[in-house]
Amino acid sequence: MHYDMKHMDIIIQEARIAHGMTQSALAEKIDISLRTVIAIETGKRNPTFEVLYKMVRELNIPADLIFRPDDVPGTPEQEQFIREFRDANEQEQRIAIASTRSVWRELRRVKI
Repeated sequence: MHYDMKHMDIIIQEARIAHGMTQSALAEKIDISLRTVIAIETGKRNPTFEVLYKMVRELNIPADLIFRPDDVPGTPEQEQFIREFRDANEQEQRIAIASTRSVWRELRRVKI
């Protein structure tokens, strides 16, 4: 397993924004300084595991976006797709799955 610091700032910032929360509100909710939130979101500071845990819980960030096996690298595009898929409702997810399967079948058929 590795701790993905490369995209952590983006993941945290996008989750906070998706929750309609300001940096100040997040800082207050998890009892850290606004300066610390800003430093983490700009990539100038890595959160401690305790702070990261609080952020992940408060912002409902899937742990696999932060912690994942080394052999499963996710590109930013893949991570964005996964976040959007998780935010979709059940019907939207079923449509996305059916559409993706259809596209893959077609791509394999024409071998692009």
